[in-house]
Amino acid sequence: MATLPLRKLKTLKKCKWVSIMQNRIIQKSREMFLRYGYSKIRLDEIAAELNISKKTIYNHIGSKEQLMFAVIEQTRIEFEREILAVEQNTNNSYEEEVKAILSLLGMWVSRVMPVVSDLKWNLPQAYDAIVKIKKETFLSHGMRILNKGVELGKVKAGWHVNMALYMFIATAEKLLTESYRDTLPNEMVADFPLSPDERLRAVVEILYSGIIGTTNRD
Repeated sequence: MATLPLRKLKTLKKCKWVSIMQNRIIQKSREMFLRYGYSKIRLDEIAAELNISKKTIYNHIGSKEQLMFAVIEQTRIEFEREILAVEQNTNNSYEEEVKAILSLLGMWVSRVMPVVSDLKWNLPQAYDAIVKIKKETFLSHGMRILNKGVELGKVKAGWHVNMALYMFIATAEKLLTESYRDTLPNEMVADFPLSPDERLRAVVEILYSGIIGTTNRD
């Protein structure tokens, strides 16, 4: 996985109370950054939501820039924990595993997409960190599960594997973004599932049927 510039973060104290406060700040900041954008949120607004002082944020995390890197790192850690839990679950069939892995990958992309373009212009280092995580995550987890399908004889070898993953990434970034969905004809999207989770599951089902169907016809 990518190594973020954590030297930007202040050295955190060890006591339990500080860890709890740090987590509260990161979780609330992530919620607000994703909803409104990084550039539109001020530290005093985050502090007000948490009913704490801005100084408390500085003491526990640091600047707004440092807070954004903390949000990215915490999101990466949570995602890694979720995906490893799926990969280590020996009770899952290959079908269950590939669908769960792809769903998690898609949800990670859809979570960070609302803030990515903002960061590209206003905090390029954070943008680069997210792009690096995405590349390494899809390579290590997405390609692993599809290549496992090749070994099991369930997925056709060759460029189909790369193309399937490419299509999935592009779909997750576009279809799950509400602003993009709004550009499509109503007749096309009227019957789409309403929630991003449901839409993503539908995309995974279609993709999985395609790559398995291709193998079965050969």
